[in-house]
Amino acid sequence: MSYLAQDQLTQDVTFLGRSRAAAIQQAEIYKDDARPNFVALADAVMRDEGGFAATFTRLAAGGPGIADKVDNGDGTIDQSKVTDPDLLSLTQANWPTIASLYFNDDGSPKT
Repeated sequence: MSYLAQDQLTQDVTFLGRSRAAAIQQAEIYKDDARPNFVALADAVMRDEGGFAATFTRLAAGGPGIADKVDNGDGTIDQSKVTDPDLLSLTQANWPTIASLYFNDDGSPKT
Protein backbone atom coordinates (compact mmCIF):
# COMPACT_ATOMS: atom_id res chain seq x y z
CA MET A 1 0.00 0.00 0.00
CA SER A 2 1.17 3.51 -0.79
CA TYR A 3 0.62 6.12 1.89
CA LEU A 4 1.32 8.71 -0.78
CA ALA A 5 -1.60 7.42 -2.86
CA GLN A 6 -3.82 7.38 0.22
CA ASP A 7 -2.90 10.98 1.06
CA GLN A 8 -3.37 12.11 -2.53
CA LEU A 9 -6.80 10.52 -2.55
CA THR A 10 -7.85 12.47 0.55
CA GLN A 11 -6.92 15.67 -1.28
CA ASP A 12 -8.48 14.83 -4.64
CA VAL A 13 -11.32 17.30 -5.18
CA THR A 14 -13.41 14.89 -7.23
CA PHE A 15 -13.00 12.09 -4.68
CA LEU A 16 -13.91 14.52 -1.90
CA GLY A 17 -17.12 15.39 -3.72
CA ARG A 18 -17.99 11.77 -4.45
CA SER A 19 -17.34 10.75 -0.86
CA ARG A 20 -19.45 13.65 0.43
CA ALA A 21 -22.26 12.67 -1.94
CA ALA A 22 -22.18 9.08 -0.68
CA ALA A 23 -22.31 10.28 2.94
CA ILE A 24 -25.25 12.58 2.19
CA GLN A 25 -27.09 9.81 0.37
CA GLN A 26 -26.57 7.46 3.31
CA ALA A 27 -27.58 10.19 5.77
CA GLU A 28 -30.99 10.20 4.09
CA ILE A 29 -31.31 6.56 5.17
CA TYR A 30 -29.68 6.74 8.61
CA LYS A 31 -31.74 9.77 9.68
CA ASP A 32 -34.52 7.31 10.51
CA ASP A 33 -32.30 4.73 12.23
CA ALA A 34 -33.09 3.40 15.71
CA ARG A 35 -29.57 4.22 16.95
CA PRO A 36 -29.42 7.82 18.21
CA ASN A 37 -25.71 8.26 17.39
CA PHE A 38 -26.38 7.17 13.77
CA VAL A 39 -29.22 9.70 13.57
CA ALA A 40 -27.05 12.45 15.08
CA LEU A 41 -24.35 11.78 12.49
CA ALA A 42 -26.93 11.76 9.69
CA ASP A 43 -28.29 15.12 10.85
CA ALA A 44 -24.77 16.58 11.10
CA VAL A 45 -23.84 15.33 7.61
CA MET A 46 -27.01 16.76 6.08
CA ARG A 47 -26.32 20.11 7.80
CA ASP A 48 -22.69 20.03 6.58
CA GLU A 49 -21.44 20.48 10.11
CA GLY A 50 -18.06 19.93 11.68
CA GLY A 51 -16.05 18.27 8.95
CA PHE A 52 -17.92 14.98 9.04
CA ALA A 53 -17.73 14.63 5.26
CA ALA A 54 -13.95 14.97 5.45
CA THR A 55 -13.84 12.18 8.03
CA PHE A 56 -15.72 9.91 5.63
CA THR A 57 -13.22 10.81 2.89
CA ARG A 58 -10.18 10.12 5.07
CA LEU A 59 -11.50 6.75 6.22
CA ALA A 60 -12.57 5.78 2.70
CA ALA A 61 -9.10 6.58 1.36
CA GLY A 62 -7.67 4.31 4.04
CA GLY A 63 -10.09 1.50 3.26
CA PRO A 64 -8.78 -1.96 2.44
CA GLY A 65 -7.06 -1.94 -0.94
CA ILE A 66 -8.28 1.51 -1.92
CA ALA A 67 -4.89 3.25 -2.07
CA ASP A 68 -3.48 0.35 -4.08
CA LYS A 69 -6.45 0.50 -6.42
CA VAL A 70 -5.94 4.18 -7.31
CA ASP A 71 -2.12 4.17 -7.39
CA ASN A 72 -0.83 4.57 -10.95
CA GLY A 73 2.66 3.53 -9.84
CA ASP A 74 4.26 6.76 -10.98
CA GLY A 75 3.41 9.04 -8.05
CA THR A 76 -0.05 9.88 -9.39
CA ILE A 77 -3.50 8.49 -8.68
CA ASP A 78 -6.73 7.96 -10.58
CA GLN A 79 -9.63 8.40 -8.18
CA SER A 80 -12.06 7.08 -10.78
CA LYS A 81 -10.74 3.57 -10.06
CA VAL A 82 -12.79 3.74 -6.84
CA THR A 83 -16.25 2.74 -8.04
CA ASP A 84 -19.54 4.06 -6.72
CA PRO A 85 -20.26 0.64 -5.18
CA ASP A 86 -16.84 0.85 -3.47
CA LEU A 87 -17.75 4.24 -2.01
CA LEU A 88 -21.16 3.06 -0.89
CA SER A 89 -19.66 0.05 0.85
CA LEU A 90 -16.94 2.14 2.51
CA THR A 91 -19.46 4.74 3.67
CA GLN A 92 -21.77 2.12 5.14
CA ALA A 93 -18.87 0.32 6.83
CA ASN A 94 -17.49 3.56 8.28
CA TRP A 95 -20.82 4.94 9.52
CA PRO A 96 -20.71 3.17 12.92
CA THR A 97 -17.07 4.14 13.44
CA ILE A 98 -17.66 7.81 12.68
CA ALA A 99 -20.89 7.87 14.70
CA SER A 100 -19.04 6.54 17.74
CA LEU A 101 -16.10 8.93 17.22
CA TYR A 102 -18.29 11.99 17.51
CA PHE A 103 -21.46 10.95 19.35
CA ASN A 104 -22.40 9.03 22.48
CA ASP A 105 -24.85 6.15 22.24
CA ASP A 106 -27.69 8.51 23.21
CA GLY A 107 -26.82 10.80 20.28
CA SER A 108 -25.29 13.57 22.35
CA PRO A 109 -22.01 15.00 21.06
CA LYS A 110 -18.81 13.72 22.60
CA THR A 111 -16.79 16.45 24.24
